[in-house]
Amino acid sequence: INEEGYILTNYHVIDGAKEVTVTLSDGREVTASVVNYDSDKDIAMIKINEEVKVPGVVELGDSDALQPGEEVVAIGNPLSKELSSTLTKGIISALNRNVETQSGVSTNLIQTDTAINAGNSGGPLLNSSGQVIGINTAKASEGEGLGFAIPINTAKPIIESIIQKGSYEKVTLGIKG
Repeated sequence: INEEGYILTNYHVIDGAKEVTVTLSDGREVTASVVNYDSDKDIAMIKINEEVKVPGVVELGDSDALQPGEEVVAIGNPLSKELSSTLTKGIISALNRNVETQSGVSTNLIQTDTAINAGNSGGPLLNSSGQVIGINTAKASEGEGLGFAIPINTAKPIIESIIQKGSYEKVTLGIKG
């Protein structure tokens, strides 16, 4: 998401990892560290450890401006590394779909008929201007054409907090033991 090597992904992709391997578009593999995450929102930030010229930086769009019927493209690595950088095209089917994430928390997601498969998680959902408007996160286990993405506007406060302060603190209310 920037030239400093910060990468936005899903929490369930890095769950339990301290260090991960990132494959760049030119095929080079570099190490990255988990910077922080919000497991309830299924959002995580990693940062490339090595000094590399970042091959590309995405532009973040406005997921609040989306309308059902808009065309979108998903980028990911469905099913295996051999199918890396696969593009699939579809439309926004619905907004604010209340879906339970892998952590058991219900959250509002973008619904798309764009093919989202295992391995697409953490990849971008792009609008027709090439801006990231979502983070691919899940597909319905039953039925076809039922993919889901986290709205980028949900991630923006987390991104800004991590990059500006180096950390992200979830605000919670209540008592913890």
